Amino acid sequence: MRRIKYSQDLPRRMYSFFAGYSEPHGAPSFSKFARSAGLTIKSLHSFRKYKAFDEAYLECNEIRRDYLIDQALTKRFDSSLVKFLLDSERECEERDEGLDLRLEVVES
Repeated sequence: MRRIKYSQDLPRRMYSFFAGYSEPHGAPSFSKFARSAGLTIKSLHSFRKYKAFDEAYLECNEIRRDYLIDQALTKRFDSSLVKFLLDSERECEERDEGLDLRLEVVES
């Protein structure tokens, strides 16, 4: 896949995608937006270094969370699954970026 360059209108396009999401099945996601824009998830994450994009990314994440919660409250989505998704997301956010690993080789 060719490398896609960041464009100034990308934050607005992403926000519009999430705010206007109205598919009868599923929920808005960064993966769906990336595919619709001809991007990859990896490129979306790399664009977070741009302040405007990072702000839009965080706002879209809140829109997605609200969407999931609303769907669970109206019983369109299973509330246990939504709770699991939101809890899993929170656990990922709370984890450290790095991983410390210590290996000790013991010879017998």
